[in-house]
Amino acid sequence: MHLYIPWLLLSIPVLPAIAGMLARHLSAASAARLSIAAAAASLVIAAAACVGLAMGGPLTARWMPLGADSSFSLSLRLDVVSAVMVLLVSFLGFIVVRFSKNYLAGDPHQARFCSWMALTLASVLTLVLSGNLLLILATWITTSLSLHRLLLHYPDRAGAIFSARKKFVVSRLGDLSLAIALLLVYRHYGTWDLETLFATIQNGDTAGLPLTCVFLAACAALKSAQFPFHSWLPDTMETPTPVSAFMHAGIINAGGFLIVRLSPLFVHAPGALATLAILGTLTAAFGAIVMLAQPGVKRALAYSTIAQMGFMILQCGLGAFGLALLHIVAHSLYKAHAFLHAGSTIGAVPRAAVPLKTPALLLGLLAGAALVAGGAFAIAALAPSSEIHLGVFALVFAFALAYGLARAWSAGGTKRTAILGAGVATAIVLIGLVLHAGSTAFFAHLPNVTPSPFAVGFATVTFTALFFFQALLWRAGHHALGRRLYVHALNGFYVGTYANRLLGWLWPRHQIG
Repeated sequence: MHLYIPWLLLSIPVLPAIAGMLARHLSAASAARLSIAAAAASLVIAAAACVGLAMGGPLTARWMPLGADSSFSLSLRLDVVSAVMVLLVSFLGFIVVRFSKNYLAGDPHQARFCSWMALTLASVLTLVLSGNLLLILATWITTSLSLHRLLLHYPDRAGAIFSARKKFVVSRLGDLSLAIALLLVYRHYGTWDLETLFATIQNGDTAGLPLTCVFLAACAALKSAQFPFHSWLPDTMETPTPVSAFMHAGIINAGGFLIVRLSPLFVHAPGALATLAILGTLTAAFGAIVMLAQPGVKRALAYSTIAQMGFMILQCGLGAFGLALLHIVAHSLYKAHAFLHAGSTIGAVPRAAVPLKTPALLLGLLAGAALVAGGAFAIAALAPSSEIHLGVFALVFAFALAYGLARAWSAGGTKRTAILGAGVATAIVLIGLVLHAGSTAFFAHLPNVTPSPFAVGFATVTFTALFFFQALLWRAGHHALGRRLYVHALNGFYVGTYANRLLGWLWPRHQIG
């Protein structure tokens, strides 16, 4: 290994960390320029490191502070998984930090904000590059603590303080779960190093992994706002919009990354995977329903993120680790853009619900199923080696296309519009399946898992019911039951209310201020 490799990997998170420590002592303009420059430098170095990965294979930088004979070491590892994440985090970090310069212009605490933003970026970059369990735990905690300071950017707002406290309590439960899991790993395997751990497991030593993965699954669920521990995310909308966008750069989706990174452990814990699949399905359905009733743009986006995080955890639970990583990238890019673009919706005229005619809905179902089946057949014929997982994901894809086509046909239009809509749907299917097959091939080194039949059946029934619920939603206002459901969904079915009461008992509101 070239001598410059350790320093190349180390500089990716260190540059934002240095900028974060210096920014708070500078003027607002200087702090913004420094944080932008550090984020840009990290992005360039990360891209250069990924080129090195493509040319020479995985790169590992290891330091032995207690000597070569010690079991304690600190390491940074760049492989396919960490390369995808480090490019995503550094890119979004640069975009959001640059956006913050103008967004917070004139704010008296802009320098402090830039400082915590850079430190949070440094923590996430270290987390995704970590090749050591202790380093993962340390950066897992520092990422949460740095985000906590960003959530408290407006310390005079009682709502911001209360939501930050809720996030703090949930995060500490996640930290405890992760610490217990890693202690169980060290107790059995006697190592903190991921490469050594994976090699030992590959040799057949899998004792104790089912219990360990239960705690890892709990940690991932708490981090990624899974039901019923989700209510902190919509409540954090008091924070500046760049923070809401930045949370999609390896923070809110860190639970999925943790499962993918430790997937060699999870393949030996089918119970933990089945639990994740069921929990992810419930969260996806819950978030999708509540999102539709939210009048505020940012709060609707927050519940959309909850639904997407549920789908990501479902993918992990069904063993589709490559798809989960692809989902992390696609959703992060889309949702970060949606948050940064949210201000442009002020004054926009809301679109009315399109009544879905029964013939259009049936035609949409048939067309969606035919497009997905035909696309899968075409990909399989052109690339026989591609393993395209069907089942739940193909069903969800077909339902999404069916709903979109039904809306287009129900809204009316010319024959040219109908042909254009069909062409767009076909292009979406081909692009989606190509990405699906490409991710399977690109992440072929990740382990394969046979999903639980019960989890597959549960997800299939839930998403089928969700499709018909969404298709009939436009009729809800004409019935008393629909109006009552709207009120309950508007309030998140009161799960957040009970969480607030519990937090108020643990951490009374009168102490705020």
